[in-house]
Amino acid sequence: MKLSILVSYYNTYDLTIKLLKELSIQLKENVEVIVVDDGCHEERFDKFKEFTIIHLKENVGQSNALNIALEQAKGEYIAFIDSDDMITMDYIDILLEAIKTHKEQIITFNWFDINQNILTQEPTNYALWKAIYKKDIFPRFEKDRRYENDVPVYNKLMSMKLSHYHIDRVLYLYNSHRVGSLTWERLNKRSC
Repeated sequence: MKLSILVSYYNTYDLTIKLLKELSIQLKENVEVIVVDDGCHEERFDKFKEFTIIHLKENVGQSNALNIALEQAKGEYIAFIDSDDMITMDYIDILLEAIKTHKEQIITFNWFDINQNILTQEPTNYALWKAIYKKDIFPRFEKDRRYENDVPVYNKLMSMKLSHYHIDRVLYLYNSHRVGSLTWERLNKRSC
């Protein structure tokens, strides 16, 4: 298995269905998709037989849900996709080609913010979805962290002397500041 794609799902059904349909179209034999349904009991995802769907009995939060997915992942590399975001039509093909030709521990790529019309090249922010990572170097998420769960993991990764390669192509479409997202909640000082 070359690549494990991890998706933590919580109450973004319509957007997640679009994402899963796109992943299904692109799926290859050496790629797995693991979706963790974080307490929503969304049985309609079970129709995606080609994916591993993990239904959690109760909401444990994104950090804990992603740790569960990491335990299941069999890929040499891991990727993260937020359940309300989207990927380009060549996301998997481009990543597999990079894995084949480059052996770096972190492979980053460009992304586009669909709400703010911003293209980010050679990304330096802490979002983990902007790259794929060798699974054997990837730390676990802090348990029960509600906001910015990427930050401690990103800081740990940056403190290591890891090899990097950058793909100068947009592969990820970020749905920034979506009403109801954790980012939106934090900016508007609301909680669930």
